[in-house]
Amino acid sequence: MSTVKVGKSLGWIGFLLLFHSAYSTYEHLSYLKAVDKIPNYMPIEITVECLVSVSICTIGIILAAGPLKPILIKHELAKKTIDEIDTHPSFNTFNHRGRLMKCF
Repeated sequence: MSTVKVGKSLGWIGFLLLFHSAYSTYEHLSYLKAVDKIPNYMPIEITVECLVSVSICTIGIILAAGPLKPILIKHELAKKTIDEIDTHPSFNTFNHRGRLMKCF
């Protein structure tokens, strides 16, 4: 299995775990509201699940991202020919009808 597929799989697993921890948080806060208790803290299970899911999701994104590209422009310009770089026209026309429009 390639690292991209493993990364995507880990990303989805991390996302589903994060969704589950969010749902568990909602259920816990709904329960505390139903029994008229003030929410002081979140249970340690939900907190750990949230942190683990973010870690798994981050590792999945890193694995699925692929290799980084260099930031310097000289690496990209080395791949192109002069015709691809210099696309400016070699002539300019300044004789146009705009000067005739001023008199109207």
